Parts: sequence; C-alpha cells; structure tokens
Amino acid sequence: MEFGERAIKKAIKLGMDEAEAYINKIKNVNIQFASEIQNIKTTESIGIGLRVAKGKKLAMQATSILNEKEIDSIVEKAVKIANVAPEDQHWNHFNKIFGKSEVTGTYDKTFDSLDYDKISEIILSSIDKATEEDRKVLVTRGVFTFTIGSSYVVNNYNKGVEDKYTVTSGSINCKAIEGGESSGSEGHICRKLSDLKLEDLSVIAAEKALKYLGAKPFESTKMPVIMKNDLFANILGIMLGYNINAENIQKGRSTFATKMDQQIASEDISVIDDGTMKDGVFTRSFDTDGTPTQKTKIISKGILKNILFDNYTALKGNTKSTGNANRNYWTTPNPTTNNLILQPGSTSLEDMIKDTKKGLFIENTIGEWLSRPTSGDLNATVTHGYLIENGEFTKPVTNVVIGGNIFDILLNKIEVLGNDLHNSFKVYSPSVKISEMTIAGK
Repeated sequence: MEFGERAIKKAIKLGMDEAEAYINKIKNVNIQFASEIQNIKTTESIGIGLRVAKGKKLAMQATSILNEKEIDSIVEKAVKIANVAPEDQHWNHFNKIFGKSEVTGTYDKTFDSLDYDKISEIILSSIDKATEEDRKVLVTRGVFTFTIGSSYVVNNYNKGVEDKYTVTSGSINCKAIEGGESSGSEGHICRKLSDLKLEDLSVIAAEKALKYLGAKPFESTKMPVIMKNDLFANILGIMLGYNINAENIQKGRSTFATKMDQQIASEDISVIDDGTMKDGVFTRSFDTDGTPTQKTKIISKGILKNILFDNYTALKGNTKSTGNANRNYWTTPNPTTNNLILQPGSTSLEDMIKDTKKGLFIENTIGEWLSRPTSGDLNATVTHGYLIENGEFTKPVTNVVIGGNIFDILLNKIEVLGNDLHNSFKVYSPSVKISEMTIAGK
C-alpha cells in the first residue's frame, strides 16, 4: 500500500492540489467441470488507479505494474494531462472524511488455506448427485469460483483504509438424455463456502431438465404471472438500479429525475439499499471513495425517498454520499447499488400458486437484459415456465415472450409479495405475483 502514499506525495510535490490512489488486489480460482473436473485456473492481479486534480482540471492514470519507477511514471503522466485538461465545472474535491462501517460475513477464512482435495470432493459429489435416483441427465457444464480480494483507498486528506473480502459462486447445467431435449441450470453467489451448497444446485438443475421435457409455447394471451424470486431480483436490478443512480438522474437519463417524494410503486413496495447487510454479496465497510456504507431507503411504501450517490455526484447535488461508489482500479467511481433489497411479504410461493386459478409461473428467462430501463419497457423470453390451472402446475412452457412496463407493474400490478427472499448477484427479492402481463406465444 506504500505505492499509494508514494503516488499521492509525488503528485502533490509536482503541483497538484489533490491526489487519490485506489488499489485493488484479487486472487481468483475458477474450476470448470462437466462429467468430471476439466480445468482449474488460478489468476492473481493487482493494480493502482491514480486520480489528480489541479483546481477543476482532472486526470487519471492506472497500471498493473507496481514498482517505484512505474508509479513515478503514471504520476508524471497524470500531472501532465491535468495541467492541460479542460475544467470540470461540477468538480468539488475528493472525499475529505474516510470511515468504515461495522460489517459481518464478508470474509470466509476457509479460503485462506483452501484444501483443493476437499473442493474436488464437493464438485465430484455434486456431479454424482445429478444422476442419483435414476435421473436420466448429464452434467454438461459446471463452474465453481472463489475470489479473495482487498481494496485500499488513500488521498491527500486521509490515511488509507483497507478492506478484505471473499466471494464464491457455483453454477451447474444439466441436460436430459432420454425422452426429448431439455436442459436445466441453477446457480448461486454468496460470501461463504458453507452457504454455496453445490450438491443442492446440482439436484435442482437435474430436476429442472427433467421437469421441462416436452415444454411448449401456448397461444398469445394476457394472464397473471408469478415470477420466481431470483428472476425478479435480476429484472429489478436491471430496471430499477439504472434509475436510482445519481449520475443518470443528474444527466436526465433516469425516469426518476423529477419523481422524488412521489408515489412510484404500490404501498406494499419498499426497497432498500444496504451496504452493511450481514453476509450480503456486496456488503463492504466502505465504498471506493472511502465513504462508510449504510442502509438507504430507496422506496418506502411506494414513495421514492432516496437515490444512490458517490462523492462526486453528492457534492454536485449539494448532499451527502450514500456510500455507493464503485469502480475498478482503471476506472473512475460511479454510484451503483450495494445490496438492493425488495422487502418480502408473508405469503409462501406454494400458497401463491395455490391461489392462482389460471396463470404462468416463470422460473427462468433470457433476454431481459435487452429491456429499456429508461422507459421501463420489459421484454424477456421464457425458457422455463409452467402453466398454472386451478392452483396446480399443468403444462411446462417455453419460448413465449413476456412483456410489460416495470413501473406500471410496481405501481399497479404487484398482487402478492412472497416470503422467500433470495438473491441474483447483489439484488434480493421474494417471488412476486403480477396481476397481468402480455404473453406472446405461438
């Protein structure tokens, strides 16, 4: 971390008013498998990003080579650029007050001395689990990863702060080998190896491949839709995350630009962003500006209460950062979600299904990332779904397209919130029942 301090001191000595260094170190292990372990790859990287300011003139340089000569070189380049750069009229200053929040569950010491034989046993056992109980499936692809990382930020106003973290993930894809063509996949990302449960993912993927044999589209219609928790979490992250970003709002790119303190969802909808959540996938004690993370109410009983700021956008908006800055060492910070959480209800998924006379249950889709967060228009192709009739699953469904507007859904069409909170990466949601969506079928 001494390279960060060296860069700061040299930049100030060369005439800069301010300087900041961000260092990120990562060790990543990636194990790929199918019916057997195929590849184990370990990568390690470290890099430093330097930002300097001369008045309102800014510049940035980065390098993955950490030695004194290279650090001096990027400082000199950054200073040279800053001296001739155009002014950023919205620039104020780097973060002047660093801090750390109390967080738990962000580092799993298991990975400090990971037994690769143990990991191999877990993976091989998960492969075997897929074919237990005479399940006629084949594991076609699986990935297990874990990351040990650290981040460090320092500037001319503050002593450096450092955070260490671990993240692990697993995903398994299975293919039915009798009775037709069908596949199923399941994955999870979390902070602790003990929470991953790779064998359970394998069983779910195998059963999904078998359940959806013979899945077909049906005629176009409009009907109630139940979305599984992790699917709705993924959609919510895409559609809502973009619109609560302060930079997008300040630049007029967000539909929420003029909707603060207005009702944008039903009274049953409350959403928070919590950078201090226990075991949260994106929990951290400080953001990449050095600001302590916090719990921020985004939507409270349907009312838009807050958006997400980093240091730059907060000073531009004459407010305080919410501790949501994020970046790679070679990029500048940008406000982003930490752990975005749609608060759950009290109804089980099973009861939600039983109470549906006719509707569509959706487990997986593709293409939702092509939706338009600015307008809220949502489109996705269902890969794994079930027709619900009289409270029961009847026919497996695939290759139908769902359409609707996420803002209209949140405001007018969320009938039931489940009690089964689950995450898709760093967004958490329960399963939800939507009163009506357009289904484009055959």
